[in-house]
Amino acid sequence: MRAALKIATVTALALATGGAFAGDLVAFSAAAVKSSLADLPRAFQEQTGRAVHFEYDTAGAMKDKAVQGASFDVIIVTPSAMKELEAKSLVDAKSELTLGTTSLGAGVAKGHPAPDIGTVETFKKALLSASTIGIADPARGATTGIYLAKLFERLGLSDQLKNKVKVFPDGQNAMEAAARGEVDISLGQISEAAPVKGLGPLTLLPDEVQLRTVYVAAIAAKAPNPEAAAMFLEAIKSAPIQKALQANGFVTPR
Repeated sequence: MRAALKIATVTALALATGGAFAGDLVAFSAAAVKSSLADLPRAFQEQTGRAVHFEYDTAGAMKDKAVQGASFDVIIVTPSAMKELEAKSLVDAKSELTLGTTSLGAGVAKGHPAPDIGTVETFKKALLSASTIGIADPARGATTGIYLAKLFERLGLSDQLKNKVKVFPDGQNAMEAAARGEVDISLGQISEAAPVKGLGPLTLLPDEVQLRTVYVAAIAAKAPNPEAAAMFLEAIKSAPIQKALQANGFVTPR
């Protein structure tokens, strides 16, 4: 009876903390770095004995969750989102670490001709000739989705594209839809396209309309496990993680 009660209590505590137990590290992260950090939890646990529980979503959604009071140890978002967290004293600004920068590209299913988007004019023509276009959902706080919605407006294409654009939870989902042939072309970050099988080579957008996004990490001001969080940021600097970031399309600062 006591054993059953103990198990039930532990289970309730785990559920209340999103599956994480006391001493485990909780990391909120933009989905753009998900593939690059896929091996980090296992390596970190082997080295420190601490489990890492990642929660991935758009940078905006992760920032909002932190603002709403959710407990976390480390957060990985864009610099603009991080500044909002700093302004609310939710992160330790001195702990901030830059992971890398990724660029925006267009993806189509493997075997399909790569879109001609070398100039702004050919980029516009490619969008207008596509039947469907996949992007990350701006309403979910997706960095690329917000940017692209504004870009379509700036290029004078909003009305012409409004019935063509399909939104997805994040850029990787949009790229997976292109790989499956659900949309003609998807626009998203290189880092979100890198792990997707079935995509042809990604074509970068022209410099005039390019979006280069930086991702940064920081420790929560009230991190439940501050020492482990500091070790976690050090682990990101390790050679295997740096190579993974670079393999997934990031230009790293080191």
